[in-house]
Amino acid sequence: MNNAAKIVGAAALIGCAVTNAGAQSGVEPPKPVMSAASQVGGSLYVTYVAAWIRTLTDHFDGLSITQEPGGSSQNVILVSNGDTDFGITASSQAYLGYYGLGWAEGEEYQNFVGLHPAYPTYMAVATLADSGITSFEDLEGAELAVGVPGGGSDVISRELMGYLGVEPARYINASWEDTGGLLRDGLADAVLYIAGHPAGFLQELEVSHDLTFLELTSDQIDGFLEDFPYYAPVTLAAGTYQDMEEEFNTVGQMNFMIGSPDLPDDFVTALLDGIYANTEKLAQAHPDFAETKLENVRGIPVPLHPAATRYYEERDVEIRQAAAPAE
Repeated sequence: MNNAAKIVGAAALIGCAVTNAGAQSGVEPPKPVMSAASQVGGSLYVTYVAAWIRTLTDHFDGLSITQEPGGSSQNVILVSNGDTDFGITASSQAYLGYYGLGWAEGEEYQNFVGLHPAYPTYMAVATLADSGITSFEDLEGAELAVGVPGGGSDVISRELMGYLGVEPARYINASWEDTGGLLRDGLADAVLYIAGHPAGFLQELEVSHDLTFLELTSDQIDGFLEDFPYYAPVTLAAGTYQDMEEEFNTVGQMNFMIGSPDLPDDFVTALLDGIYANTEKLAQAHPDFAETKLENVRGIPVPLHPAATRYYEERDVEIRQAAAPAE
């Protein structure tokens, strides 16, 4: 049995249907029962998809959607193989799967399309304000804490430093629980962290220390995304941290909803109307879900459903399909 089949088999055991009448769309779903792949229990993916299902079943009359287990890369497989109608994934996993790179091991999964953004993760580099480090170039020869080995922060730190031509003296791998202490005690010069913000260990540190956040220039962001198109341009809000007084432009990953390319155009248009008209319902499940915004579609690096493309173009929203990898 292949991996996709195993996932679907497990889904049959734990998938749960959510239904709600009282539609507002006036559009009939393509079938009365559909499915959306998310993650295993405890993941923020599960929370998002559950809120997403509630929103859509309020919007479409007579529609049931089951939530199935999966994962960021597994969901690309499930939707591409027609095992689920929808899924949630991340920009890197979707891009690598679409072009058969990395985890896809040469097999291109291209029978899926982007629908809309869910919520992003953000990359930030922080240091103590009295460290003397004010730019990425100052990280040359520095001790840079990057989380656990092989984690997202560890991976992007080496990609970013390589792109900038900066060589830290050492990449320090440690748990995030220990990282704030390393920075406070001078055992690390800076920390690079990609995930949701604010991060607890940085909030604890800023109670007693002023922090400096290193910001990439727009040219550096554009160049990095050209070399590593599976990341996305994202913006942290001013006030995320005490010393982040203005919007903070950076790179990260966009988590987003994908679907079958066979979904009818009118259904996709109605789906997008339903989601964007009810983002406050999503945000009630988790504050990060307020980032399901039209403009965040720029973080989706794979082709969109044709109806979604028209939807964003009609609203003058920037669409970014990342370039295919060089041969």
